[in-house]
Amino acid sequence: MDNSKGKFAIKKKRSRFGNLVGYGFIFPALALFLILELFPIVYNLYISFHKWKGFGAPEFVGWENYARLFSDDKFIDALGHNIIFMLVALGIMGVLSFTIALFLDSGMPGANIFRGLFFLPVITPMIVIGLVWSRVYSSQGGLLNQFLGLLGFSALQNDWLGDTGTALAAVLIVWVWRHFGYGMIMFYAGLLGIPGEIKDAAAIDGAKSTQLVWYVIIPLMRSVIFIVAILFVIWAFKVFTIIFVMTGGGPYNATEVVNTFMYEEVFQYYKLGTGSAIASLILVLLVIIAFLRNRFTAGVEF
Repeated sequence: MDNSKGKFAIKKKRSRFGNLVGYGFIFPALALFLILELFPIVYNLYISFHKWKGFGAPEFVGWENYARLFSDDKFIDALGHNIIFMLVALGIMGVLSFTIALFLDSGMPGANIFRGLFFLPVITPMIVIGLVWSRVYSSQGGLLNQFLGLLGFSALQNDWLGDTGTALAAVLIVWVWRHFGYGMIMFYAGLLGIPGEIKDAAAIDGAKSTQLVWYVIIPLMRSVIFIVAILFVIWAFKVFTIIFVMTGGGPYNATEVVNTFMYEEVFQYYKLGTGSAIASLILVLLVIIAFLRNRFTAGVEF
C-alpha cells in the first residue's frame, strides 16, 4: 500500500513538472500576445471613452466620442464609401475572380502565364501601385488621357482623380485590379481540389457548363467561397493606403473612407479619443463578421 502511494506521488510530481514545462513553452508566445495584441486593444477601448490630445491626463467623456461620430456627416459618408468597397468586392471582384479561375481550370493555353500575370499586382507594394496609377489618371499628360486622345475621344479626357464624380470609381478600379488575383488563386486552388471524376460524371449526365458550375462546382466550393468573401469584406473596411496615396480622401471627401478619416482625426487634429472610437467600431464590426462567418459556416467542411 505504501509503495503504491509512493508511485502515485511520483506520478503526480512528474505531471506537475510536465505542466510547468508546457507553461514555460507557452509563456513567451502568451506574453507577446498580451503585450502586442490584447493590451493595445484594451487601451484603445479605454482611450475611446476619453478626450485626449496625446499629452496630459485624458478627460473622461463617456460615449461622447461615439455619439459625435454618428452625428458627423463626413464620417457617415466615409462609412458609406467603405460599404461601396464591400459591395464591389463581393460582387464585381468576387465574380471576376471566380470566372477567371474557371477559365484557368478549363485547360486554356497559357494558363500558367496568365495566372502569374493576374497574381502579380497582389505582390506589388500598394504604394507603388498608387503612385503608378496616379500618373496614369493624371490630367497633366496622364496615360489614360493620352490614350483617349489617340483614339479620337478627346472629349472624354478628364481629371479622373480630381473630379468628384469619377474619383471613387477610379480608385475602385485600381483596388479591384490589385486584389482580385488573390481571390482568383484561392478559387483556382479550390477547383483543383474537386475530383475530375465528379465533373466527368456530371458531363456524362448531360449537364451544361452553367449547370456544372451552379449545381456541382459552387456547392463543393462553399468553404472557399466563404473564406474569400470574409477576406474581401475585411479588406473593404481596412482600405487605406491606396486612398491615401492616390487622393488623400479627396476631392471634397469624395473618396474618404473610415481609415483615412481616422488618420485625419488623430494626426491632423490630435483627437485621439475619436480615433480610438473609430478603431473600436472597426474591431467590433470585424468581430461581428467573424461571428457571422462561424454561424453560417457551421457544418461546412473546410
